[in-house]
Amino acid sequence: MAQFSEVDRIEAAIKNKSVKELEWSLWYCRMRQAVPSARPTDVRYWGAVEEKVNAVLAPPAAEKVYPAKKKKKEGRGLGMGPIGTDSKAP
Repeated sequence: MAQFSEVDRIEAAIKNKSVKELEWSLWYCRMRQAVPSARPTDVRYWGAVEEKVNAVLAPPAAEKVYPAKKKKKEGRGLGMGPIGTDSKAP
């Protein structure tokens, strides 16, 4: 079965990432879903194609990378200082 030219056009837009064509593809998918006589399988199909077009049109935001915590210095805290052998205890 040969594909319709609109489906070929949408696939080419996804492959080439042409913004103008992707916007048209998005409009076309929504139009096909809004047809009152559309069968449920057609609505699901065009909904899935719309999701593909949206994924290409607006890629997910880059994850934030936070700096790693610095390792604490050893010997911190009470009683962890140098022990003086020179001083005389009273």
